[in-house]
Amino acid sequence: MSKSVSLNRTQIKYIAIMTMLLDHTAAFLLQPEKNPALTILYILMRTVGRMAAPVMFYFLAEGYYYTSSKLKYGLRLLCFSLLSQIPYSLARYGTVTGTNLNVMITLFMSFVMLLLADKMKDKAMKGIVVFTFMILTSFSDWGVLGPFMVWLFHIYREDRKKQLISYLSLCMAQMMVAILVISSGTVAWYDGIWQIGMLLPIILVCFYNGESGKKNIANKWLFYLFYPIHFLALWIILKA
Repeated sequence: MSKSVSLNRTQIKYIAIMTMLLDHTAAFLLQPEKNPALTILYILMRTVGRMAAPVMFYFLAEGYYYTSSKLKYGLRLLCFSLLSQIPYSLARYGTVTGTNLNVMITLFMSFVMLLLADKMKDKAMKGIVVFTFMILTSFSDWGVLGPFMVWLFHIYREDRKKQLISYLSLCMAQMMVAILVISSGTVAWYDGIWQIGMLLPIILVCFYNGESGKKNIANKWLFYLFYPIHFLALWIILKA
């Protein structure tokens, strides 16, 4: 792929951060049910925002392979998943408690899933581990879907084509579920149509050149810090 259209991990992570901010800004600050004029903007922002989580899961699978210390990587995920929970709950529920856990917890659980599954020799046992963690994450953001996504990215890591085909199949299944939910009338038509944005990360993966990008403290810690801080900022705006 030519250099003009290639992206390294750092560049893609920055794109994911920006799209995550769009997604959460729309989710928490724009309310189409109160202001129908915002509906199209809401859909567009949330559609673009669907890029963020799959990119996180993709690079978790990559990070699991590249990290020099799985212990430090896992502890970093655990610490920031705990640190992010109160800001996440404040932004989503307006209180320090809530019924859902943040996506960093899903990432941490998915990381533990990879550690345990890789120790299993039997394929059936690996499948049981993956299924168990899909259930364990059912009360966290991107739960169930996230660990399965990580597992697919992990086992097909050496085959980009299989990665994309398996991810595309997962997207199709998710969008079919969204269509069924919308058709049932249990949610508004605009609250799910943005799931089509899950297809957008495919473009980024196609442009990914396998390089890490510039290594410095800012690039290493930006996402971990940005995640809880942007929730706090959104909560403050909501309270203003």
